[in-house]
Order: sequence, then C-alpha cells, then structure tokens
Amino acid sequence: MVGTLFNTVTVAIGASAGLALGARWSSDLKDKVFVVLGLFTLTIGTLMALETKAPIDLFLALVLGTLLGHTLGLQSKLARWTNSSESSDASSSSKGFFEAMMLFCLGSMTLVGCMEDGLLHKPNLLLIKGTMDLISSAFLAATLGRGVLWSALGVLGFQGALTLAFAFAGQGMDPSLITELSALGGILMLGIGFQLLGVKAQGLPQWPLVDTLPALALLPLVRWVHEWIPF
Repeated sequence: MVGTLFNTVTVAIGASAGLALGARWSSDLKDKVFVVLGLFTLTIGTLMALETKAPIDLFLALVLGTLLGHTLGLQSKLARWTNSSESSDASSSSKGFFEAMMLFCLGSMTLVGCMEDGLLHKPNLLLIKGTMDLISSAFLAATLGRGVLWSALGVLGFQGALTLAFAFAGQGMDPSLITELSALGGILMLGIGFQLLGVKAQGLPQWPLVDTLPALALLPLVRWVHEWIPF
C-alpha cells in the first residue's frame, strides 16, 4: 500500500500546484515534459521485460490476450465510455474528477504497479507512476479545475483495493510466475512509453493497450500448457 499512498499524495500535491500556478505553464513546456516521461517509461519497461526467462510464454500470452481483448471490444468500449462522458453536461469539477480518474487509474501502469506491489511487495512502479502523476495532475488541474484534486481520494480507493486483491490472490503463487507477470507488464509499459512520445502504432489510431490486458490473466494458463507440451 506504500505505492498507493505515495501516488495519492503526489496527485494531491500536483493538483494543488496546478490550481495555484497553472496559468504560468505553457503548452510547449507540457509537451517537453511528457517526452521526458515517455523516455523514462521506455527505460523502466525495458528493464522489467528483460527479467523474463520464458519469452515465448509472454509472446503467446500477448497474442492470445489481444485476440480476446479485441473480441470483447475492451478498447473500443472504453473509448465510447470516455467520449460519452466528455460530451455530457457534467459540472466542471465532476468532469475534472472523471477525466483525472481515467488518466490515473484506467491504464496498464496502474494494473502492473498494483500487481507488483501486491504480489512482490515492490512499490517501485507505483512510486514512478506517482511521480509521473505529480506532473500530469498539475497540468490537468490547471485546465480542468478542482475536480482533479478530489481524484486523489479516488486513486486511494481504486489502487488500494486493486493492490489488496493482488496480495490476496498471490498467496502461494509460484515466484517464477510472478516474475513473468512482471516482465509481461514491462512489455505493456513499453507501449505506454511510445504512446507518451506520440509514436503511432502502425495502422492504428492509438496503441491497443487495453485490448492486451487479458494477457496478464492468460499467462498462467500458457505456462501450464507449456509445461505439458514443450515447444
């Protein structure tokens, strides 16, 4: 829970700074800062991915997970949900709260960070995410107002519950599986890094990160099959 508590505090501090000083920050500065965040995310994702001892398992899990995510329409459903909320007549504060929660909680880094914190008791990734959210929340609050500040409580509740769920599910889990889950999360982090840098996925409007998330659930099954059918 250390990572979630840190993330909660950083969102609150960043949003407060954005409300107080946001008018002094240019969009050019924002773009440059997000390039730095993207480069750093690529570095962290690479280090995590290199921990794998079974890359073929990660590959198969990603392919099968993406097939499942695409069939279920996870990415398109999330996009429609986001667009409908943006077009609603919500107040400025509630709109800021909703958009901040979407940014801070509904992403691969949140899932992987809570997984590592819950399974490995390693808050490192959530500490990194919290530092990134410190910057993001400042720029977001400068644009959308006080609702971004209230989203800190949403981060506490959502990420805290997710971390506790992973901690409960991970009791007695094979340490090698936990390592591979972390490595798979690193590959998803690479996608986040490229997205932050504005690098386009070939033939797609955005990186299909939401559609790839089922890979985390399918990886244990792929490893079990691999043990019975060596390939």
